[in-house]
Amino acid sequence: MVRMYFLIFCFLLGNIMLLAQNPPCSDFNDPVNPYGNWAPAAAPNGNVSVGVGSPNPLDGSQFLIIKDKSGGSWYQNWKDYQKLGNYFLGQCIYFDFYLDNDSGYGLPYHPYITLSDGTNSATFVASVTVTPGSGWVRIKAPIQLSSGGVLPSNSDGAWTMSPVNAAIFDNIIMNSQVLSITPDITSTQQEVMYFDNICVKPCEGCNECNSNFKIQTTTSTSGNYTTAQIFLESTNSPSLYKVDWGDGTTGDVLTSHIYNTPGSYTVCVIQFEGDQPKCKTCISICIPKPAEGGNAKNPGNLKSPLKDVAETARAESGTASQPEYNLVPNPAKNYVDVQTNLSKRGTVTVKIIDTSGKILINNSETVESGRQSIKINTEKLIQGTYIVEIQSENVKSSQKLLITR
Repeated sequence: MVRMYFLIFCFLLGNIMLLAQNPPCSDFNDPVNPYGNWAPAAAPNGNVSVGVGSPNPLDGSQFLIIKDKSGGSWYQNWKDYQKLGNYFLGQCIYFDFYLDNDSGYGLPYHPYITLSDGTNSATFVASVTVTPGSGWVRIKAPIQLSSGGVLPSNSDGAWTMSPVNAAIFDNIIMNSQVLSITPDITSTQQEVMYFDNICVKPCEGCNECNSNFKIQTTTSTSGNYTTAQIFLESTNSPSLYKVDWGDGTTGDVLTSHIYNTPGSYTVCVIQFEGDQPKCKTCISICIPKPAEGGNAKNPGNLKSPLKDVAETARAESGTASQPEYNLVPNPAKNYVDVQTNLSKRGTVTVKIIDTSGKILINNSETVESGRQSIKINTEKLIQGTYIVEIQSENVKSSQKLLITR
């Protein structure tokens, strides 16, 4: 009899364990199916087109690109975010957001997500505002019940519904069925938005201690300096971290750093809770001596934790063909000058390509011989790493460009 009770207990325990839920997280990084369980809404409300891009500067990963089409434009997940209040009450839904094109809206835009129980919906509207190209933001929506008839809110925004009904809202939280996003802003169809890391996790203030990171270094072919960029492995807010670059300077994790002196440096990322350090991770890097002519002699020693840019880093360190092209400034923000030095008048084509191989800017100009300059507008490029391909007649050069915000 004791043995039978034990077996029954184990059976029940096993079933309880089977009911345990892992927090859902859509990072859009799967190489085969980056969209996971996300899909356009049923007709006539699923008029969107989607793709992926990279890198999201908040973590260096791939992100979702969603574009508006005529009609209702909802993109939904009916599987991963069910019954959030039952499993994750007190935690938050995090999401990263970037506005690429507002289709002429012209006003500050509040990012939002919508949660539904299949019948009624509630929307979390962020307090932060964005405009096209203003940069990535990370937002957290609390998974909480109403209190005294008031819908929950936090420092990042507030839950809304019309009309406000606390009982219906609580049912949405406890019995959620679908999470939805949309690129729709105006009646025209040119809106483009990026979403990433739509994840349930402990709210800020209960952040996991994770200061792990990757570092990408790029040695310039046209100057005696090396640029370093940090990519966090955590979904915590980047504002929680500081970087000690090992050369007596510190900064935030979203801003790249330039080393002008060769040598060995220990780079540390520190996560803070308030004013107190919470955890720390360090990586040692070696900044090479510049070779004659500004070209690295040993491209095989260039290492990058991001495979898609490692080969580019090696290619950049190879011997550049003449005529010489320089990118100034680099890192750049709103523009970059492509400096040329042609032996005769000719046409120069400049392409700016993201790490997925997509051509974002394609510009051709006829320039005179000698030192000239072509100004390229980069205001609409998000923060990250790009390849600039420059060609004139039979000569082609590829260089890396860093965009900072």
